[in-house]
Amino acid sequence: MVEILCPHCEGELELDDDASGEFECPLCDGKFEWNVEVEESFDDAVTHTENRIVPSQGSNKMDTGAKVVAGVYVGYKAVQTADRAIGVLISVIFLIFFVFLMLIYLFFGPIR
Repeated sequence: MVEILCPHCEGELELDDDASGEFECPLCDGKFEWNVEVEESFDDAVTHTENRIVPSQGSNKMDTGAKVVAGVYVGYKAVQTADRAIGVLISVIFLIFFVFLMLIYLFFGPIR
């Protein structure tokens, strides 16, 4: 027998060593797959993660307040990066306009 945790309620469940397929938790009636080998494309893995048990990456163990603070920081950095990109874009546009005016001056001379 193997002991696993339900991905929905985290209750302890016992399954046979060679058990595989879709199961329903007797504690919360949540459905999950266990020991199933499925070939899936990268797109399937990205769009269907709610159907798979995903190992903890550390942020799952954070309390709610810490998750909110981390989310605010990531959002702030994204906005800061976007502001920088807009500034660079405006600078490049002015540079192109200046070069365009200089080329007109070189080919046609000063405006009288």
